[in-house]
Amino acid sequence: MIYAIISFIAGYIMFVFCLFQGVLDMSAQINEIHKAENSSKKFKAIRTGLWMIPPLKIMLERNRLRNILKSSGNSKEDAERFKRFYNISNQSTAWAYISFACMLEAIVSIKTVFDAFGWHLTLPLFSVLSLIVIIAGYAQVMYRASDDREEKLSAKINRLGKQ
Repeated sequence: MIYAIISFIAGYIMFVFCLFQGVLDMSAQINEIHKAENSSKKFKAIRTGLWMIPPLKIMLERNRLRNILKSSGNSKEDAERFKRFYNISNQSTAWAYISFACMLEAIVSIKTVFDAFGWHLTLPLFSVLSLIVIIAGYAQVMYRASDDREEKLSAKINRLGKQ
């Protein structure tokens, strides 16, 4: 019983923090694109919520990059910038798939917890609990990656520095 609970908690934590790492890497990737200000403004950013479907997100990001490359100049600086982008893109791609696998593991562990307690788990209840796990994880990551949280942490650090 305790092992099932620990398994669920571990799966959820892995899902959330792998997703968080992927979002951090994607933010670095977006920063590299925005350094090429003139071209990146023309192309709409890909929604962060698509992390839940890694193959689609990756395909859309690559198409966007291809379009940016087509519209940008062919300077050495641009080439270096986009080389860095590809390195970061590979990292964020890996984290996208890892977080997707961890999400699936957390969802499967819901069934394990119910089995450990001898409770019956219906398909509708399983679906609702799965959505709760996904939404809670996504919300937690979006909060951790938000500008509001960064501002709050900066304010705390400034207050500590003044003491």
